[in-house]
Amino acid sequence: MKKVLALVLSVLMVLSLSVVAFADEVEEEKTTPDTDTTVDNDEDAKYELGFGDLEAGPDAEPDKPGATYYYTILIDYDEDEDEYIMLTEDEIAKHLTVSIKESGDKMIDSYSIVKQNGVYKVKVVTKETFTTEETEATWTITLKRNKKYTVAEAKVEIAQKWAEICEDGVPGDHFGFEDKGYGEYVFYVDLADAHDGKEGGSYDHYTDDCNVEALAVIPKDADYAELYFADTMFWYSVKNSAKTTVNVYFHEDNKKMSTTYEDADLEMIFFDGTPEFDYTGTMHAPADKDAYVYAVIGGKLVADKFTWNKDSECWEMNAKKIEGVVVSDIKLDVSKYNSTVGGDTADENKDNPGTGSVDFVNVAVALGVVSLAAAGAVALKK
Repeated sequence: MKKVLALVLSVLMVLSLSVVAFADEVEEEKTTPDTDTTVDNDEDAKYELGFGDLEAGPDAEPDKPGATYYYTILIDYDEDEDEYIMLTEDEIAKHLTVSIKESGDKMIDSYSIVKQNGVYKVKVVTKETFTTEETEATWTITLKRNKKYTVAEAKVEIAQKWAEICEDGVPGDHFGFEDKGYGEYVFYVDLADAHDGKEGGSYDHYTDDCNVEALAVIPKDADYAELYFADTMFWYSVKNSAKTTVNVYFHEDNKKMSTTYEDADLEMIFFDGTPEFDYTGTMHAPADKDAYVYAVIGGKLVADKFTWNKDSECWEMNAKKIEGVVVSDIKLDVSKYNSTVGGDTADENKDNPGTGSVDFVNVAVALGVVSLAAAGAVALKK
């Protein structure tokens, strides 16, 4: 009996040592020592970002939400040529890392050092939001060499906002809104780029996205408003009680929808900002009477929300906020599409540890320890 107990205790001791060793092995950061000494590690070496124009001018418009910014890495200044020397050498770039501290609104989606047209730059991708308010942030961008020496640091003020639909737009000129009198306003939404020479604070310098007119501002004196969406059949009408600003940014393509219903002839509109109005209005889809019209609610297709108005010969749905509409020439099995855009995610949220998970291995070892301890207890009883 004593021999059995001693055997169990020795096994437990070996297992406990192996757990510690395994945890150290898995959790230890996998790094490769940098033995390259061709790069000067002088901590006084300094670079710059951009072309000295990181700040937006005083008259600049906010950038488009979701803009992507580029900051060129400048490693020297040529006094003879009166110009900065941009980083193009791979040997230097591979030793650089970038970090960004953000204060204010959280706008950054990702950032990295990239090579574009042979030149190394810091690329910052921002999140595309659909609020009607302006967002602002301050970024402190830091470049380090070998994760040790700070070689560049710059602060930049970022402001983003969707542009308002131009006030003087009329059909036949450029889209905007038209005051028809008697408290009626008609908006023509075509998502044109910001007009009249307006540009964001950095369009010519380090962003690749122009602003877009997407905000419909319905004034207080508009008792009734109609919004027409360019190049689509759809429009929306609503009463108004106060100044209402909505983001009417829309798109007409949905690859998942098209591939799910390849045999159908579809016309679609989707509003990423899901604009909401003061009163319940009417979404109009002037399709044929024998068409099938579906509302998009919570990202899913919903049947039987639209009804046929024989007087106006139009499909209509009462809604205070609008998310999307899909018109089809054939009846759609909505479950096919809806199963691809969410639903019950309980199974997806369950833990699924991999074979390299320390927690998973420790649990398995712990179960083994309990089993051996039980075996030892049985042996003692015997």
